[in-house]
Amino acid sequence: MSDSIQVLSIGEVVEKIIGGGTPSREVKEYYKGNIPWFTVKDLTYHRLSKSQEYITESALENSSTNLIPRGNVIVATRIALGRAFINEVDAAINQDLKALIPNKRKITAEYLLYSILHKSNIIEKMGTGTTVKGIRLEQLKSLLIHVPPIKEQKKIASILSTVDRAIEKTEAIIEQTEKVKKGLMQQLLTKGIGHTKFKKSEIGEIPEEWEVKSIDELVFVNPESLSNKTNEEYEFEYIDIGSVERTGKIGETVRYQFKNSPSRARRIVRTGDTIISTVRPYLRAFAFIDNKHDQKVCSTGFAVLRPKEKIDPVFLFQSILNDKFVEFLKSRMTGSNYPAVTATDIKEYKLGVPRDINEQTKIAKILAKYDEKLEIEEKSLEQLQTIKKGLMQVLLTGKVRVKVDDEVMSQ
Repeated sequence: MSDSIQVLSIGEVVEKIIGGGTPSREVKEYYKGNIPWFTVKDLTYHRLSKSQEYITESALENSSTNLIPRGNVIVATRIALGRAFINEVDAAINQDLKALIPNKRKITAEYLLYSILHKSNIIEKMGTGTTVKGIRLEQLKSLLIHVPPIKEQKKIASILSTVDRAIEKTEAIIEQTEKVKKGLMQQLLTKGIGHTKFKKSEIGEIPEEWEVKSIDELVFVNPESLSNKTNEEYEFEYIDIGSVERTGKIGETVRYQFKNSPSRARRIVRTGDTIISTVRPYLRAFAFIDNKHDQKVCSTGFAVLRPKEKIDPVFLFQSILNDKFVEFLKSRMTGSNYPAVTATDIKEYKLGVPRDINEQTKIAKILAKYDEKLEIEEKSLEQLQTIKKGLMQVLLTGKVRVKVDDEVMSQ
C-alpha cells in the first residue's frame, strides 16, 4: 500500500554518509576563512547556518574534513551523542560529526532529523568509551526508524518544526531577559536608584548614602537545626541540592520521617531565608525561601542566611545572585573532588547596602519582576518541550497518522 509505513534502517534511507576532520591547528591561516566548520560545540539548535570557527579552501584541500552541501542532516557520533541538525549553508565538519545524505525518494532531511532526535536516548546508550563516548558507523546505519510516505513525512516535519520555532522563540526571550536583568543588577547593586553623589569604598564606587557590610553583619548563618534528639516520627519536607531550580526557586521536595531521613537533612529554613550551596557554588544552587517552603528542612550542604532587621530579604537574595559573589566564593573553594566553601567564607563577603531599607525594597522588587518573567517563560518552555516529546512519540512511530491532501492516513 502506498500509504503504509515501512520500518527501515538509517543505512537504507541515505545515499551516503560523509565524515569530517580537523585542519592542522599549526597552520593558523586555515582558520581565517569564510567556510563554516561545525563541531559538537555548535550543536545548540536543530538548524544551523553559523559556526564558532571558519576555515579556508586551503584547509579543506589539505585535511580530512569535507564540504557538506546545505540541507543535509549532520549527527554527532562522538561526545554529544544523540544530537543532530540540518546545515542551512554549505559547511565543513570535524571528525566527531557525520553527514547523512538522504535518499530523497525515500526520506526528507527534516523527517530524518526528527527521527534521529527521537532516537537520541538509544544512540546515547549505544556509546562506548571511558572518557569520550562514541558510536561506530555500523551502529548508526543499523538504527531502525518508521518511514511513512514522503507527503506524510513533510506534514509531520512541518508540525514538529512549528513547535521547534516556538521553543527557539521562548529560549531567545529567556536569554534576552537574563541579559537585561544582569545589566540591571550591575547598575542597581552598585549605583542604586536616583543617586548623584558617590564615594570610593573597598568594594568599588557606591552611593554616598550606602555603606559596606559583610554578610556576617547582615544575617544569622545556619540559625536553626534539628537535633539528634528529634522525635523519630517527626515528618518534614526535605530540600536537597537537586531541589533547587535554575531560577533560584525550589522545585520538588521529598517528605521524610526523621528516623528515615538522610543524615544531612538537618537545617530548618523559614520564609525570607536565602540558602546557598557550599559545594561547587559556581553552579549557583541558591534559592529564596518563600511562604510555600516555610519550616522545611534543607541539607547541611547549604548555608542558611537569615536576614537581620536592617536588610530586605529579597535585596539580600538578589545581591548573592551577583557574579561578584560567585567569583568570591570560587576564590575561596578548597578540595579537588568536591570543591567547597565554608560558612566562614560566606560571612566574609562584603556588599554595598542602602541605609534606607525602602531603597533596598525598591531595588529588590525591580529585579524580582525579571525573576518572575523568567519563571513564566521557563514553565512555558518546559510545556513546549513536553508537547514536542509527545508529538514525536506518536507521529514518528505511526501510532497517529496525519492528514494529507484532506484524507486522514490511518494505521
